[in-house]
Amino acid sequence: MRNLIMLEWRKLKMPILLTIIAGTLLSIILCSTIYKSYALEHQLEVWEVGFTIFNVIFPLISVLPTCWLMYFERKNGFLKYTLPRASKKQYLLSKWLVISSSAFFTMFIISFAGVVTALYIVQPIDVFLGWISPETGKPAPSLIHFHFAAEIFLESPLLYGFLLSFWKGILSVIPATMGYVFSLYSKNLFVILTGPFVYLILENFTLQIVGLDHLRLAVAFEPTMILVEDVGLPSFIFGPVLAVLVTILYVIYMKFKVKEDIYTI
Repeated sequence: MRNLIMLEWRKLKMPILLTIIAGTLLSIILCSTIYKSYALEHQLEVWEVGFTIFNVIFPLISVLPTCWLMYFERKNGFLKYTLPRASKKQYLLSKWLVISSSAFFTMFIISFAGVVTALYIVQPIDVFLGWISPETGKPAPSLIHFHFAAEIFLESPLLYGFLLSFWKGILSVIPATMGYVFSLYSKNLFVILTGPFVYLILENFTLQIVGLDHLRLAVAFEPTMILVEDVGLPSFIFGPVLAVLVTILYVIYMKFKVKEDIYTI
């Protein structure tokens, strides 16, 4: 199994490393510039406003570097070549382990690089108090009242950034897994590489229409995009679980209804 994992890593290490490098540089650049157009109250908000684009495209970052490989291995017959040399389950599992772990580390590194940039590289911000306290009628700090996990955010910003970056990495495994599953059955490379991103858009649109926008996968990824009073445990569970269920239903449909074989294309 270890040899299979190392084999997959050697196949994919260049696109993975290039994605990490490019994503980290982009995160640093955005976190060093975009905040200048905002009135902020805390230094870590520099990361929040700079990281916004990644909250939208994280499915693409999770899928593009890795999920193309299975498509081409099926197309050129390489997958059949592995049959007498490796167990089907072990070979497919080793691929998923490399794809999912690369998605985790890629997003974690990109996100935490933004945190470090905001806290230790960017110049201290000019604090702007835009909230008027109803008690005093004067400008006052608002984040303690209106920010997700406000106490940790204000008192231990590095810990907050680390934990949320770790969580973003975990959630990135979901679209990576979805893309990998698409690559096992789909004959369309475009569907494989963009399917998880399209799913995120459709899920966002659907849940907003039915008034359940606090349950979106995007909210689980970045809980500050909605009002703090709307964020609860379901906000972190529903979106990921729904995405996993959709992936499982896709496998069931392709395997039993369409009767698509992974080892043919």
